[in-house]
Amino acid sequence: MKFWWPIGLIVFCSTAYQVGVKEISTGIHPLTALVLTYLSASFASFILYFFLAPQGENRKKEIFPWNPSALGLGFSIVGIELGVVYMYRAGWTVQTSFILTNSLIVAALMAAGALFYKEKLKLRQLAGVVLTLAGIVCIVWQ
Repeated sequence: MKFWWPIGLIVFCSTAYQVGVKEISTGIHPLTALVLTYLSASFASFILYFFLAPQGENRKKEIFPWNPSALGLGFSIVGIELGVVYMYRAGWTVQTSFILTNSLIVAALMAAGALFYKEKLKLRQLAGVVLTLAGIVCIVWQ
């Protein structure tokens, strides 16, 4: 169970995320939606931190240092969110957009892993990317 519960959480929350973004894409201004989204996410993260952080940790000291990676992650998340809202506003469907973006992300991460982390790419993985891209063409091409 310890191994699989994070996958279930991701699948559940990602599904809720896609439905939520699709709903706000036709409503309020995208940046207003992001402000409200991140205020609620910050509040939830702050509360969870105090419940889930290991006991005995100096929490004030831990939460206030500036970490460039965390800041970069924050900017990346805002870019993703804004892109998804505008993607839905442009008329993409939930099914097609999710498959397309996530398949392209997998290909980009494979390249990043090979370039930055010296991860080995196997011929089987490259064949999988080619098959995936062919599948995307079949799904997206109208």
